[in-house]
Amino acid sequence: MSSVHDAKIARRTFVGGSAAVLGAGLAGPIAARPAMASGNPPASAWTALRKQLDGRLYRPGDDGYTSALKTFDPRRDGQRPLAIVRAANTTDVSEALRFTVKYDLKPRPRSGGHSYVGASTGNGVLVIDVGGMNKIVYHSDKSVSIGAGVRLGALHTALDKHRRTVPTGTCPTVGAAGLTLGGGIGTENRLYGLTQDALTTASIVTADGLVHNPTSSHLSDMFWAMRGGGGGNIGIVTWLRYKTYPALPGEIFRLRWSSKDAHRVLTGWQHRLAEQPRHSWANLHLDSSGGAVTPSITGVCWDGSASAEIRAIVSAIGKSPSSKQIWQESHAGAMSWFAGGSAGSKRQSWYAGSDVVGSKIYGDRADKVIRAVGSWDGAGSVAAIFDPLGGAVADHSAGSTAFRWRSALADVQWYVGLTKTGSTNLDKAAAWVERCHGAIGSASVGGYVNYLEPGRELSDYYGANYSKLVSINKSYDPHGVFDSRYSLPG
Repeated sequence: MSSVHDAKIARRTFVGGSAAVLGAGLAGPIAARPAMASGNPPASAWTALRKQLDGRLYRPGDDGYTSALKTFDPRRDGQRPLAIVRAANTTDVSEALRFTVKYDLKPRPRSGGHSYVGASTGNGVLVIDVGGMNKIVYHSDKSVSIGAGVRLGALHTALDKHRRTVPTGTCPTVGAAGLTLGGGIGTENRLYGLTQDALTTASIVTADGLVHNPTSSHLSDMFWAMRGGGGGNIGIVTWLRYKTYPALPGEIFRLRWSSKDAHRVLTGWQHRLAEQPRHSWANLHLDSSGGAVTPSITGVCWDGSASAEIRAIVSAIGKSPSSKQIWQESHAGAMSWFAGGSAGSKRQSWYAGSDVVGSKIYGDRADKVIRAVGSWDGAGSVAAIFDPLGGAVADHSAGSTAFRWRSALADVQWYVGLTKTGSTNLDKAAAWVERCHGAIGSASVGGYVNYLEPGRELSDYYGANYSKLVSINKSYDPHGVFDSRYSLPG
């Protein structure tokens, strides 16, 4: 088994996360915004808010403030929110939102704190942290209700007791709420669909402090928007309910080739993807440090057919791998392995972008992508991580939810693991991601909203669904209470 453990890599380089929070409203738009104060609440107002909360309020100078402000990425530790509300329940969220409106503050919702752009914190904002709302309730109808602070690792641990699962990403510390709101890509997507496809209802607090429970038949426009619309819009989710699926054992495999085979592996992986059964999932890594680009494919078969799947992949590529590993895991073991074990819980810094692959990357375009990946000249390493879509993801139409990319081949994450976070290395990371965007060119149809990146047009993440999303957002947040650089226009 030592070779299996040696095969583990950083969990974020599999299928990763996002950070929290969307919202809803009444059968119509929220009421007109009341007159607001100056944005500088007096001490008496903070005292009153503290007394109203069942949870905790942290202000600069309070014991616990420094700890409470931290997100998953240490780069964000220098941000100084005006205050942090650690909500204990939905009522706390309502009180905090009413407070932000009254005093003209900017709310920053937080669940898992994994936002790629640090959208769940900021200087002078009011962070509303639902991370402590982490109760999990399994129901007799095999559905599961969770607080918005539940992390993926805890969710799978709880469901495994019932031999059930919800298709999610693999990072154990990512908040389930934020992942769901952006879509939710992971190792069970081809078998069961996106995380959002398992969602049946949620409890959501709008800027007026009211609580609502949208479904496919009640507040259906909001329910449409919260499945793929991304975090930080309309309101704050406090509870979610999902249907669950059988938790199957997985047969995991990992294949490696030499750098000279990068082109044929990229091409062959796409060939196989077109024919791959939905019980199989296999992603492609193009890893680079120091110029060489090393390809590898890591996958899982939820029906025990990994040997046959490996043969099909190798046939499509036309060359045997230089190394091959294959082993059986329980469902819990498979999820733990893809999570990276204990390494998956460690805070880390990264820079990343994404493209949704709408057409095959062959010929000169494949060469350009490989050259772009190998062009990294900063500290640390980089990877192009191609996560397959298809299968059950494609069972829904492009307009059925806010997640537009139902017929796409894959999502590719351009990922830089930041061992140094100085401005020079960050500039290099941004430039490398831009080179990768340029290399993939017209094969890209957009980006994945859970992998937000600075400066990119928001419409890129939604395609033809963007205008409908903006309209829904304006109807439920007409005064732009949740306005930020990364939120939909209000």
